Amino acid sequence: MIRLKSIDNFRGISVIVMLWMHLTEWWLSGDSISFIYVPIFVTQYGFWVSFQFISGISRYFFYKTGGLREESSEITKNQNIKREFLVRGFILLVVALLYNSVVAISKSNPSEIWSWFFLLALAFSLIMITPLLNTSKKTRFSFGVVFLVMNYVILSFLQDFEGQANLLGFLYRLLYYPIGLHPILSSFAVFLFGTVVGDVIYEMYYQESREKKLNLIKRRLILPSILIGGILLTFIVIVNSFLFLNLPTFYGIISTIGFSLILFSVLVLIEEYEIIKTKKNYKFIFYFSFYSLTIYLVHNLLYFLFFKMLDTLSSIFYIILVVILIGLVLKLMYPKLGASISIKKIISKLSHKIVMKIWVTKVPDELE
Repeated sequence: MIRLKSIDNFRGISVIVMLWMHLTEWWLSGDSISFIYVPIFVTQYGFWVSFQFISGISRYFFYKTGGLREESSEITKNQNIKREFLVRGFILLVVALLYNSVVAISKSNPSEIWSWFFLLALAFSLIMITPLLNTSKKTRFSFGVVFLVMNYVILSFLQDFEGQANLLGFLYRLLYYPIGLHPILSSFAVFLFGTVVGDVIYEMYYQESREKKLNLIKRRLILPSILIGGILLTFIVIVNSFLFLNLPTFYGIISTIGFSLILFSVLVLIEEYEIIKTKKNYKFIFYFSFYSLTIYLVHNLLYFLFFKMLDTLSSIFYIILVVILIGLVLKLMYPKLGASISIKKIISKLSHKIVMKIWVTKVPDELE
């Protein structure tokens, strides 16, 4: 299966930004709290749901290329990969609820078990995408638009019922709590947009002619992504300036889609046109991508390191130092431990084994 550095680089950058955001929020003292507005601004307008976007790209690319494994028939192959999506989603759902439970215990608030942290949104996205895997790009894009519009239509109606002990209050809690994280309707919409880009990439990267591939990349990915991304960012600047809407997360979601399209297309441009040539296959950012879920879960231990102790300059220094140290530690561990400490890879292998164990029947001896 083709491995694109652009996907790894995008995911790795998103993880580093997540580390920057969380460590700033945890470590800054009250006197320096105004500095947190900078990472919040960057995160919400550039990377808020970027991980959902790149997950959509990589998961759909896996769906199309994962079929390179030998199966008895095309139908069986597709069925097994779909089953892997479902199993992977449910395994991730268990991990997400365990993670949320730890948060709930730490806050002494049982209701935090159902909070739309990234893992919960990704788990449901993997489950919800399964029946749409064989649909066309236009269909998935249309569903993405529908989910995005539905998100704000429903939110505009339900937000007045936040905290109320009735059905509408329960629906708000179910779909949007807390509003500043990754509510499922908007998150799944971004995931769907990612699958569209992943489908486009698959169609281009199996061209025999490099010249034809580069031409398709330019016409179908780079130019459209930069154009659409630029339009979305311009739209957000105009809407935000005149305050046309007063819906939480609107500006962040739309601007992240625009920014993600531009950033990913630029990374593809750099990779395919070899603007920056590298001798090694795996660079520093790769390790943040390969161990992304592991970092997401383990980095919470850093919460206690300098809790509310640092001023602005100290926080910048220590955050940069911690990010570099994490990258170096992962680089040293990768040759020895490889995928054995990558939660993402462990879940992937486990879901494959479960599917093979439960659904794939062995050929009878007399037919061998």
